[in-house]
Amino acid sequence: MFMILERNILRLSSRFLRFYSTHLEAADKVNSPKVSYYDDDDDDKIIDQSWDATRIRSENTKSLRIAILGLPNAGKSTLINQLIGRPVCAASSKVQTTRKNCNAIYVEDDTQLIFVDTPGLVTSCELKKYKLDDTFKTDVDKALKNTDIIGVLQDVSHKRATLINYRVLDVLKRIGEDIPVLLILNKIDKVKKKQELLKIVDTLTSEKGWSNFADIFMVSALKADGTDDLRKYLLESAKSRDWEYNHDTVSDESSETIIEQTVRAKFMDFMEQELPYLIKVETEHLGVLPDGSMQTVVAVASPNDRASKIVMGKGGGRVKTVAILAEQELCKIFNTSVKLKIAVKFLKDKNEEDKKINYKINKR
Repeated sequence: MFMILERNILRLSSRFLRFYSTHLEAADKVNSPKVSYYDDDDDDKIIDQSWDATRIRSENTKSLRIAILGLPNAGKSTLINQLIGRPVCAASSKVQTTRKNCNAIYVEDDTQLIFVDTPGLVTSCELKKYKLDDTFKTDVDKALKNTDIIGVLQDVSHKRATLINYRVLDVLKRIGEDIPVLLILNKIDKVKKKQELLKIVDTLTSEKGWSNFADIFMVSALKADGTDDLRKYLLESAKSRDWEYNHDTVSDESSETIIEQTVRAKFMDFMEQELPYLIKVETEHLGVLPDGSMQTVVAVASPNDRASKIVMGKGGGRVKTVAILAEQELCKIFNTSVKLKIAVKFLKDKNEEDKKINYKINKR
């Protein structure tokens, strides 16, 4: 209780430190109890391509599209996962886990929130270093189209926490005051002296930073601290209009893509340097059983034989660990039992044919 009170006091204090404040014109406050649409008995889908959103009339529904921007590894995907209640957006300790824009959807009562998870803002050098597509530079601009609110995520544990990166500022200057922008301070749990947060806010909202933030939020996305306040704010800011997605949809990505991104993210946590960015992950099989459970086979191909051995780990330990963790994550995403098998592909050797080793994770 004390921590919640302290955070609220800090947030209120930060508002007075700003040069001036503009506020969003919020929709009528939702008075009914908070109800999550996720239910263990629901036959949830990731996305229903045949569903027509216009069947739900705008007079009965509200929605809001939110783009989350920030530097690589600021915690964008982790924040969105906390806000929607499922780890739909792939997240890892490495930078550039998110490789393209993807939408994550949250529904509460008559309101739908659509979060656009964007790749971290990168330089040309980073594009080459991590073998990223050129679309990384244009994905941010695409994410801003038809966006109602922008959330700028700032890592307060970073040594340059008091500076808004020039890449973020370039985006803010391009949009001007056309779209409301929120300042979201992340990883506040890593700041021992909470008064330091006020100093950070003071600098970020000054002329040296960006003085046009509509509001400020302090969160720890990893620990779900402060995320309820942010979600409530967004729900109250929703606009009366048709929904874009079915009630049961939680992502605009296909099931296969989500599986591949989840497996890749787990490998990124267990491999060093650039190797995780070079492996290719592909869903070879995906089946849904009569009881709703899922079975999937994922192939992981590495650039050379030496890299394949690193992917495997000593005695196959690394791939086994990744398979277990990815399987657990997929169960949460799809809200059902998932059985995962990872196949590591070795490149051709002079004296032998292609090899493929499967590690089946037994049902727990």
